[in-house]
Amino acid sequence: MGWIDYFRDHNFATLIDFLIVGAGGALGAMSRFGVRHMGVFDDNPYYYTVAINLSGCLVIGILGALFSHFKVNPMWNYFLIVGFLGGYTTYSAFTLDTMELFQLGKWVEAAKYVGITFVGGFLLCGLGYFGLLRLLKS
Repeated sequence: MGWIDYFRDHNFATLIDFLIVGAGGALGAMSRFGVRHMGVFDDNPYYYTVAINLSGCLVIGILGALFSHFKVNPMWNYFLIVGFLGGYTTYSAFTLDTMELFQLGKWVEAAKYVGITFVGGFLLCGLGYFGLLRLLKS
């Protein structure tokens, strides 16, 4: 029995789960910060948010496939999906970026930004999920 199982069996589950989500969230937030400072999209900071959200959609699709295919301890869901991806993806930043584009009168750019994020995110999540399930079955 591992230390996490010991604490879960002794009514510390909520505290341990919060700590697991918090650790994942901290790593996700630091990863987002790192991506924003890579210097790849110097001409348009909105591309960082798109890249973060799209890569997060791909990763959540892959994790969803893994977690549905294999029996995975719920701790990994808390750490990776709720924590890490919750801290990494930037939906709130996306909405603020979109509002700023609207305020600047950049309606077309805002529409492209929203479209790319939603359609791209949906497609990449599906690619990660169904692509990995297909690989796992072969």
